[in-house]
Amino acid sequence: MSIRLTLAAFAVALSTALAPAVAFAQAAPVPVQAPRSPIAVFAAGATHVELPAPNGRTVDLSVWQAPDERAVVIFSHGFNGSPAAYGRMLSQWVGEGFTVVAPLHVDSLRHPHHADYDNQAAFATRIADLAIARGFVRATHAGKPLIAAGHSFGSLMSLIEGGAVTVAGPLGDPHIKAVVAFSSAGDLPGVIQPATYADLHTPTLMITGDADLVEGYVTDWHAHRSPFERSPAGDKMLLVFAGADHSLVRNADEADFDLMLRTTTDFMEAYGLGDAAARARLDALTAPEGVSLERR
Repeated sequence: MSIRLTLAAFAVALSTALAPAVAFAQAAPVPVQAPRSPIAVFAAGATHVELPAPNGRTVDLSVWQAPDERAVVIFSHGFNGSPAAYGRMLSQWVGEGFTVVAPLHVDSLRHPHHADYDNQAAFATRIADLAIARGFVRATHAGKPLIAAGHSFGSLMSLIEGGAVTVAGPLGDPHIKAVVAFSSAGDLPGVIQPATYADLHTPTLMITGDADLVEGYVTDWHAHRSPFERSPAGDKMLLVFAGADHSLVRNADEADFDLMLRTTTDFMEAYGLGDAAARARLDALTAPEGVSLERR
């Protein structure tokens, strides 16, 4: 079945079921910060690829090519966000040999046609964007391992790519070797089902904080534990930072950022590349004060 037909089915089947996802998107805070020079430099370094999408859309892919490419990360930004906003982390991954390919979703405030789409469109168009991005990577980076990563609403997308099954049905990609999820979209009623994570066998690293809330919607940070707790045991890790909020991936202090960088890089090397030394570092990792680390 083509992506176009699949998305047409989504538009009908999910019109009411995805209302909680819309509520989350409307409630999710959108940080407003003056651009920092390193981020601006990172954004300017992207190659942009425009690809056709269903219903006459085009998808803008930001591609940050690693000089010595070892694998490719498909990254999905948070609601209303944009790929370059995560330059602090993504630039480090690129330096470690992970090319980053990141679509600009229609819910982004930087999308040129943002006003043409309501929040209801965010879910289905994101699914299509990421399928197109993966197809692009398979065609242009043939043979390179694929890793899915994302933040907030984008982390839900990465979990779906890794095998999580929402009300939309199974949409996972068996080529995904590992998932790195910063925060999550929480337990969205009507979208996240009791068995949503039952088939999430892909190695998954979940990163959150005990102040990771979305005002008026996610009132208990423990909801971000669900992908870790409700997926099959084996190759799952959870990092929880004391006092960290929903923007941890962007606003972490140097010590927390360094831990996230080391852990995500080792995780991608261990499971994306089959690197035994990286796996040994993960196994030996201990959490510093103010951070909890769980494995299952």
